[in-house]
Amino acid sequence: MSVFGETAKLALLGSGYYARRMSRLTFPGVAVLCYHGVAPGAGERMAFGPLHVTAAAFEGHCRVIRKLCNPVSFADWQTAMDGGPPLPPRAVLVTFDDGYRSILTLAKPILERYGIPAVAFICSDPAEQRVLLWYDAVERLRGEDAVEQMKYAPFPEWRRLVQGTLTTADDADPQAVLRPDEIRALARVPDFAIGAHTASHVILARATPEEQRTEIVRNKAALEAWTDRPVTLLAYPNGRPGTDYTPESVDIVRAAGFTAAFSMRTGFATASQPRFELPRFLMLRAITAPDLAHRLAYSWYR
Repeated sequence: MSVFGETAKLALLGSGYYARRMSRLTFPGVAVLCYHGVAPGAGERMAFGPLHVTAAAFEGHCRVIRKLCNPVSFADWQTAMDGGPPLPPRAVLVTFDDGYRSILTLAKPILERYGIPAVAFICSDPAEQRVLLWYDAVERLRGEDAVEQMKYAPFPEWRRLVQGTLTTADDADPQAVLRPDEIRALARVPDFAIGAHTASHVILARATPEEQRTEIVRNKAALEAWTDRPVTLLAYPNGRPGTDYTPESVDIVRAAGFTAAFSMRTGFATASQPRFELPRFLMLRAITAPDLAHRLAYSWYR
């Protein structure tokens, strides 16, 4: 949180100050925003609730992005990286990790209302099995501490523990994941790209090269079969370099036929950065629309 209070930021946004300042700015790269799920409201108890922005907050973010920035698709960005027309001066790319169904039911109508492209990075195993993502299931059963204990277990142990906690989820569950037919539908939305996120949201650094390759290739193959589209983007689960994925992971992703991948390093994504470790800004429920405007105009820009 910046030194400025929420009231001051709200006043600056309402007065048009942020818009005037940002009209004179050129971002050093693309501001890639990393969302997860979208919640109907703030009152519903959800596993890892801070990762699920409310629909009202997300709409506020989209309003800021449309008014103050230049939302772009990854196709636009890739064209620019490959020598095509340059991106506009305040390019923003919206991304979602994991593959929650709320991307379709809550986020998509808002994105369409504001004309904002997006990318959804999806885990295929939960979608195919119609279960919760493993960490949401474990949090509900045993709490967040149990998730942290499991997360960095060696891959065979992690796999065994996960199999023991699989939890069926119907479409009404606020943390249900997208069905394969819904993933296919999203892939047909103009300027909405589908990306890979490993088959089961494994911490790649805890797996052998062959186990990593299987998770990555199986995820890519499933998504391409469902969407009838090439899947060329990937986001590393958790995404911290050296902790959650390794240089070996990057090599496997590149060899699997992807054209770019995203980490969770913080910062603007510039042309000089490795295309398979692009940074993003994590978006949390506590970030309001005025706070996002301030971050784009000052905190992140600096």
